Amino acid sequence: MQGIAVLLGLVAAACLYLAAPNQVLIPSSRRPLSPRALFILGLVLVVASAWIMSIPEGWAVAIAATLITLTCCLSLWPFLGTWANHRRGVRDAAETVEEDA
Repeated sequence: MQGIAVLLGLVAAACLYLAAPNQVLIPSSRRPLSPRALFILGLVLVVASAWIMSIPEGWAVAIAATLITLTCCLSLWPFLGTWANHRRGVRDAAETVEEDA
């Protein structure tokens, strides 16, 4: 149960990150859902994560674990977004050089 709750927290953090206007993981034109839908989905997943964690551990531990998981995962997604954006820039630069040659 705890593993499922942590995974839901990771996905919730991804949804909340993708809902931000300054995210760079996915280009704005390729977002799977609107920012508002991603935000609502993220909130639903956070609540589901806390509820699943509360079954074996109780609400006090569930809330603490959800807050820790969410903040740690929200720190992870910007790093992945920056890395993906850098890779896109390198790929685009290589394509531009190939076209010029």
